[in-house]
Amino acid sequence: MMVVKKLKAVLEQKKFAKILDVGTGNGNFINIILNVCDDFSEIIGIDLLEGAIEGCRESYKDERINFFKMDAAKMDFKDDLFDFVCLSNSLHHLEDVGTILKEMERVLKPGGALIFCEMMSNSLSKRQRSHLLMHHFAAEIDRERGSYHGVTFTSKKILEILEKESSLSVVDAWDFAYLKRDENTDEEIEWLFETIDRVHEKVSDSDKKDYYDKQADKVKKHIKKHGFDSATQLIVVLR
Repeated sequence: MMVVKKLKAVLEQKKFAKILDVGTGNGNFINIILNVCDDFSEIIGIDLLEGAIEGCRESYKDERINFFKMDAAKMDFKDDLFDFVCLSNSLHHLEDVGTILKEMERVLKPGGALIFCEMMSNSLSKRQRSHLLMHHFAAEIDRERGSYHGVTFTSKKILEILEKESSLSVVDAWDFAYLKRDENTDEEIEWLFETIDRVHEKVSDSDKKDYYDKQADKVKKHIKKHGFDSATQLIVVLR
């Protein structure tokens, strides 16, 4: 797969690299790195959510991979420490993009690279739009509950944000998607509906309950009619 080869080529430019994954969540991007690179010296994942950190520690037993609860806006790392600093599917969660990018650049070694991976909203199939609708539903509910959670950006907007907020330059960008070639199983659809219900439950006592009931039903109807595929993502490399 081209996306694997391109990311592998970037990571192989630094042997025994020290890698930081900012806003690591459940470690999905670390898993992508592990699929293309095994000669790193260390990978560190940071996140503000203690549950995410605990889950990652359970999932990743490689002694070279460590996780810490840490604020990306004020990292406990010295300057010029990492060969690669990554941010995956978190750009739309950042209320102050400039501050985070400045910190990412501070801990990046001279000659190193920032790597961004971000879900995008354009050029999606109807099946992929199911993912987009689920994400927008979750984001709207997060905002209702007082958390910053922005909309999904187009690929053009992702590049515009990075070019505006970073002092580094975009040197490469490509998109990729993991698409199913067959129909979703009943079990997959059931899991998706359960996920929507768990998100929906967060606003069960909201004054806008009727509105959210309709939104949840709208997303489920789209999935039932068109199926589900993960949205296309954009990988961007800055130096």
